Amino acid sequence: MLDDPVDVFAACLKKLGLRANSRDADELRKAQHEAITQKPLLRAYLNAEVRDQLVSGDVMAAQLWSTTAQQAIDASPQIDFAFPKEGFAVYPDNAVILQESLRKELAHELLNYLLRPQVAAAIVVAARTATANGGAREYLPEAIRNLQTLYPPAEVMARAEWSQATTPEIQRLRDGLWTEVKSS
Repeated sequence: MLDDPVDVFAACLKKLGLRANSRDADELRKAQHEAITQKPLLRAYLNAEVRDQLVSGDVMAAQLWSTTAQQAIDASPQIDFAFPKEGFAVYPDNAVILQESLRKELAHELLNYLLRPQVAAAIVVAARTATANGGAREYLPEAIRNLQTLYPPAEVMARAEWSQATTPEIQRLRDGLWTEVKSS
């Protein structure tokens, strides 16, 4: 599974029939219990590095982000990807400018460049990641526009929950629960 408490707890919460964005302390503890219970079934908590293990056949199944999954599929077409029927958390990758940045103007130039539709499309093609840039979609080859790993159909997205920010208190609780999962 991913080495990410938000994703692991979201998966456990969904398995239990709960909201992926739960802020309820008791529900988060139930998710923690589920994570600890299933831990003997896991090889490790990894992020992008599991891609190569899937490609080589050392790992047969993994919880992955869609970009990493698509990269694995590209490297080994016998790999497939499925969105959990119970539902799943989704969130966009973001680029931001820090308030204390000393080069805000340059940062804005970079973001404006990255938002150009042809540039955003080139990033999708090179990195095998999705884009929320609607203008970029028209520059994508049809084969990439139709990748269900990156651009799932509406009936799949109906099972998705957009990740939401949490309170500092719940963040601390989740971090503490995650530490216990990892050390158990």
